Amino acid sequence: MTRKPFKVQAVATLLGISVDAVRRDSDDAGLQIERQPGEGPKTRLFSIENIYDLAAYRAKKYGVTAKAKRIVTVYAPKGGVGKTTQTSNLAAIFALMGLKVLVADLDFQANLTISYGYDPELTHEEAIESGLPLSTCVDYHLGHLLPQWQTNGQPPELKDVLKKPFGENGPHLIPSEVTLDRLEALFTVDAIMSKKPELAIARFLAENRSGKNKQIDLSQYDVIMFDAPPAKNQTTRGALLASDYVIAPASMEKYSTKSVSYLAGVLSEMQQEHNRYPELTILGNFFDMTRVRVAAQVIALTKQYPDAWLDKQISSSEEFKKVLSDDEGMPLALARPSSTAARELREVAKALIEKMGIL
Repeated sequence: MTRKPFKVQAVATLLGISVDAVRRDSDDAGLQIERQPGEGPKTRLFSIENIYDLAAYRAKKYGVTAKAKRIVTVYAPKGGVGKTTQTSNLAAIFALMGLKVLVADLDFQANLTISYGYDPELTHEEAIESGLPLSTCVDYHLGHLLPQWQTNGQPPELKDVLKKPFGENGPHLIPSEVTLDRLEALFTVDAIMSKKPELAIARFLAENRSGKNKQIDLSQYDVIMFDAPPAKNQTTRGALLASDYVIAPASMEKYSTKSVSYLAGVLSEMQQEHNRYPELTILGNFFDMTRVRVAAQVIALTKQYPDAWLDKQISSSEEFKKVLSDDEGMPLALARPSSTAARELREVAKALIEKMGIL
């Protein structure tokens, strides 16, 4: 996949620093930056990998470290509210802040995986015939790492499952593909046998965040995110139970109070059953306060969930649709850093990091 390079000003916008700081720190870090060819000025052309390497260098140089590590599920009980779009963008921005980010696609439709430039339906043979790198294919998903999936032998190592769409220092992805749907059937069998499958993901994280298991070492990650499917199935419940926070995108173009109330009810049930209640954060999406319906939605949600409503929102924007058609495998926050939507996404990400006490 060919991605356009970034000029210095775009890099400065993405990292929230000055142009001079970009030049100085990229030189100090010893990054290998391409130069614009031709007779004119040799403008620096950063790859997306260069940008994340620079973000990691600056985090180390200026002592940016996470005060707390968090597990976050992005979930909405209905589709079409921007859940996967916001997951892909937030994970990308969190990593630009110098955090180590792991994001897992829990939906067998694999929209998050596709948004990062992978093709879950592509076989190795088809990739070779088409001249595509084999890394475009998806061979593993989260299910392969869980004991429910294992019939013989050991699970694959994490390094074999991970995708790194923007290099080592960008967000890491546990992708998805259609066979992930089988995990739900395995969880159903566990439920019949009273094995509490809804706790499988929480157990998996607890066992592998200590760093003791070198084959599946999750200890390096400051933020672990799940993009959960809308269905209230065992996989989604497992992600919710494993999480410290639940980010619920609420479409302001539609009536959202009912779906948010439903989610709050699900979380209350979990608290009663498991004494576990991840903190709810409502993210207003497709936001336009000039519309009467949107204003009414905001009033209703802020009145009913005053502590959960995030004071930063994402406006309606055609930019999201345009990025989907670009086929560069980059979320809007990276592809169009100077856009209003990207600026709002950065503000939302900053507000979330502050609310979750990560930095």
